[in-house]
Amino acid sequence: MSLPDGVRPQLKHMNAVYGSGENVLINGFGEVTTVHDPTGAVRRLLALLDGSRTVPETHRDLVAEFPEVTEEDVRAAVSEFDAAGFLIDAAVSPEGVLDAYEQKRWERNINFFGSYARLGDDKYAMQRRLRDCRVTLLGLGGLGSHLLFDMAAVGIGHIRAVEFDRVELSNLNRQILYRESDVGQPKLARAVERIKEFNSRLDIEPVEKRLGSVEDVSAVVEGADVVVCVADRPKTEIIPWVNEACVRASVPFTTGGLDTQRSIYYTVLPGQTGCVACWRRHVFETDATSKALLSEKTERQIGGDNAAFGPLVTMTTGFLLGEVVRLATGVAPPVATDRLMELRFADYATTAVEHWKRLEDCEVCGTPVSAPRPVAVPS
Repeated sequence: MSLPDGVRPQLKHMNAVYGSGENVLINGFGEVTTVHDPTGAVRRLLALLDGSRTVPETHRDLVAEFPEVTEEDVRAAVSEFDAAGFLIDAAVSPEGVLDAYEQKRWERNINFFGSYARLGDDKYAMQRRLRDCRVTLLGLGGLGSHLLFDMAAVGIGHIRAVEFDRVELSNLNRQILYRESDVGQPKLARAVERIKEFNSRLDIEPVEKRLGSVEDVSAVVEGADVVVCVADRPKTEIIPWVNEACVRASVPFTTGGLDTQRSIYYTVLPGQTGCVACWRRHVFETDATSKALLSEKTERQIGGDNAAFGPLVTMTTGFLLGEVVRLATGVAPPVATDRLMELRFADYATTAVEHWKRLEDCEVCGTPVSAPRPVAVPS
C-alpha cells in the first residue's frame, strides 16, 4: 500500500498492546495477534503510532533508538498493521463533514466505524452517509416501531414511514413507540410525535396509506436509497409488490418477519442479486413440498399471526437495521443477499437456510435493470 506523507497513523484505542519478553501482543475484537519482537523495535514503533506523527516523522523518532531500521521498514510495518485493521488516520477531521452536535450525538457510532476504517477511510463520512440516507419504512408494527426508533438513534436522517393501522392493546407487548393511552389512535401520528421528541433533527415524512398494488409501493419508494419492508398485509401479495417496485426503481430493499419461534430476513440488490421471483422459481424447481404449498389456491394461512415475542422482535430488527447500515455506509457488504437468514429462538442459532441466485430470464429482474443508485452520496 502506498502511504502518503501526510497520513498520521494512529493505533486504534481498542487495539491495546501488551505482552512481555520477545513477543508483542495486539488485541483485536476477540482475536490476539502475536508479533515477534526480539529487539523491542516493534513495541517502540507501536508506541510512536499515536497519531501525532507522519510516517517519515515516525521513522525519525524510531531511528534515534534503533538506527538499523530504515524508513522502508517503517512503511512496510505500517502497511501490515493497517492491513490487519489496527490503524486509523488521525489526520482525518470531521471539519466540514459533521457539525459539533452530530459529532457528539453519534460519537459511539463514529468510533464503531473507526474500528472498521483503514488509513484511506473516513469514519466521519460513514456517519454522514447515514445522515444523508433516505429510507422508506413500510409498516410501523412490532418490527417497524423498533426500526423507526433504532434508525433515528443510529442517525439515519430521512425516513418516509408508511402505515395505516391503529393501536391495539395487544400491540403493546412489543410495539415500543405506543402507550396505553394510544389504544384506538392511528399508529402513524403517534409514532411521528414520539420519534421527533427523541431526534428533533430527523426528517420524517409520514404516509398514511394502505398499500394495495405494485403502483402503490412504487409511489412510496420513489426517491428512496433503501427500502425496509416490515408490513405484513396483504400477507401473500405485499412482498411480491415490494420486490417488483424496488426492481423497477433499482432500489435495494431488506425485509424480514417472525414465524412464531424463529425470525427470517433477506436483502435484494436489484441488478446484482437474485430477487424474490428468482427465489420463488428456485423453490418451485428444487423443493416439491414448498412448491405444493405455494401452488395451493386457498385462503388457508400458512403459519399464524397470534404469536409475536418481544425479544425475538428486537433481535430481528437488529439484523434488519444492520443490513440498512451496511448498504448506506459501505462499512461492510450486506450479509443476507441471495439467501434466507434464519434465527431460531430455541438456541439463538443463526443460519442461511435457503440459497438462490439471480436468473437471467426472471420475469421481474431478468430484463436489463440499472445498477442500484449510490445509497448516499456525501454532499
